[in-house]
Amino acid sequence: MTTETIEQEQAHRSRMIRTVVKNIDVWEENISANKPIITNDVSELWVDGNGGEYICVAAGPSLKDDLPKLKELSKDKTIVCVDMAYKYLVDNGVEPDYVISTDASKSIAGLLHVEMQNADLILNVIAHPNVAKSWRNKIYWFIMANQFYDADKKEMIETIHSRLSGIGGKLVPGGNVSSLALGFALSMRSASKVYLFGFDFCWKDEMYCGGVNKELADKRMEMESDAGTIYDDANTKGEGVKTNLSLKQYAKWHEETAQNFPGRVVNCTSSTILKI
Repeated sequence: MTTETIEQEQAHRSRMIRTVVKNIDVWEENISANKPIITNDVSELWVDGNGGEYICVAAGPSLKDDLPKLKELSKDKTIVCVDMAYKYLVDNGVEPDYVISTDASKSIAGLLHVEMQNADLILNVIAHPNVAKSWRNKIYWFIMANQFYDADKKEMIETIHSRLSGIGGKLVPGGNVSSLALGFALSMRSASKVYLFGFDFCWKDEMYCGGVNKELADKRMEMESDAGTIYDDANTKGEGVKTNLSLKQYAKWHEETAQNFPGRVVNCTSSTILKI
């Protein structure tokens, strides 16, 4: 491991710690607000044996180009998408079976608003209460597994979230929502094969598919640029792209997960730094 890689991983961990410190109280407030409507546990979706083939859809910009292939491949497969990709998929004639969301911000509710909802929502208990209130179909709640300890309450944060919500089912993240989608398909649903679309972990002009949530994308790029954590890289086509510290770490987690499930993860993302 190079000195640069070690420094990048240390910086990534420091960022995660800052995120926890900043949001720990908000997460508990959201859980308390969600508690009256929390019923179904994600563990109810557990599948033993062969769970069939799945398509996991993230919100990378390549999704726009890869939609025809996704539609062709989607026959007889279960589709799980991240919240940021949901409206884009529906607007383009693709109806997911499951949507997964983990962010605690209020803006997520707007991303999930579509005229017809046929999908079930896999929702973190820390989600903003507006998300659950606006969702018209079934919701399965989960705890996001983590290794953070609340020194004041002398409990692991995941244990606190489970106690406050009454939910025991956990999903193991790799730092972002697409990792939860992949983990849900492989572990919770025992998928025999998972096809990845929109797992770019890089960008050229737009950070998200079809320019979705441009305001958030611009804000993130500005923050990364100010912090000096945007890097030049090359995608699978050999083209020059931009990535950042977090995306590089997320890509690494997905690569390691694919290695742990040999032959079961297929990359269908046409422009990515992911090496699968």
